[in-house]
Amino acid sequence: MKKLLRNYLTENEQKILLFIIFFAFLGLVIKFSGLLAEDNSTPAYSLNFQKDYEIKYDLRTVTKKELVTISGIGEKRATDIISYRDKIGFYSKEDLMNVKGIGEATYTKIEKYFHNIEIENAKDEISEPETESAVNPEKININKAGLEELTKLPGIGPLKAARIIELRKELGKYKTIDDLLQVKGIGPKTLEKFKEQIILGE
Repeated sequence: MKKLLRNYLTENEQKILLFIIFFAFLGLVIKFSGLLAEDNSTPAYSLNFQKDYEIKYDLRTVTKKELVTISGIGEKRATDIISYRDKIGFYSKEDLMNVKGIGEATYTKIEKYFHNIEIENAKDEISEPETESAVNPEKININKAGLEELTKLPGIGPLKAARIIELRKELGKYKTIDDLLQVKGIGPKTLEKFKEQIILGE
């Protein structure tokens, strides 16, 4: 063996080869002797990019560019979502189903990408003090009532009253009481407060 090495390798090359063989052998001895225990334990933390870095958007501020990155929302739906927000506004994630082209199936796929803002909306709805009409309610025709008359409804201040009148002009008239849910700032809880006090009239 030594003679064979001398025929093909210089003295220095022989020393290097022996050096490599020695440390390779030493590594095997350490591995199989148990001196270097393998760490099979589960790490203290694991990185799941999709879960740990899940991106969620606020429907009140999300941009069209951000919307199109969500699976299930293309250019058209993103435009419709922005248009709905500008015209009516979002007060809960469920409002997405009011956007044209977004049904329950689509909503189920995309709702996880948005923050829930329903709780904050509920606080906004009760921020305005109730008037005496809550104690002595009178029927108000929402298709004819003016600003002052509408503010008699519990939870309706001058701003929301103006929005009711504005939407009434756009629709021509309210056909159902639930049409009021299209008014920015009026959610199911607010509507429930004065639902019995309003009529559609002729």
